[in-house]
Amino acid sequence: MLLKRGAEAELRRTEWHGHPSIEKVRLPKAYRHETLDDELRKSRIRTEARLMTDARKLGLGVPVLYDIDLAGHRLVMEFVDGPTAKEALQKGLTEPRALAREIGRLAGTLHAHGIVHGDLTTSNMIWRDGRLYMIDFSMGERTDSREAQGVDLRLLKEAWTSAHFDLADLFDEVLAGYRGAFARGDEAIAKLGEIEARGRYT
Repeated sequence: MLLKRGAEAELRRTEWHGHPSIEKVRLPKAYRHETLDDELRKSRIRTEARLMTDARKLGLGVPVLYDIDLAGHRLVMEFVDGPTAKEALQKGLTEPRALAREIGRLAGTLHAHGIVHGDLTTSNMIWRDGRLYMIDFSMGERTDSREAQGVDLRLLKEAWTSAHFDLADLFDEVLAGYRGAFARGDEAIAKLGEIEARGRYT
């Protein structure tokens, strides 16, 4: 069953040996040379799978990866059933201050171990049974760059202030959780400020 069709991939509900699953298929781009397109999609699948595996090894909530099919340009992973963090905050499904801190802790843990998510928003986090899960590492990369970390934080802040404007003051809790998980978190937060200042003066 098709759940979502984006610019880069389709998400489908399926089963993997009896387990409820998500199949993510990277779509071809007609404007790219066929061989280049094939290699690019395979490379992105490898990167996403590696980042998911590495994040799970850190003890973070990430869907279990069941299958990597490079020829078919697809990943099969655990279906994590639950509201997104965005929905949980908007509908008051959990204590918002605690969830804000946990969002920051998750982001800080990723950055502390050289993983940048690339699309860090509350829509890409799922709240299940009191645990936060990170999904969709398709834009992610392995880097310790403060610039990349600052961009990740800016995406999160922009998503937070637009989707959770009534909880805008709780972004300080996100940053507190982030600092607690990342010893050099203040450097990335300073970079966030620089990036915001650039945006104001361009």
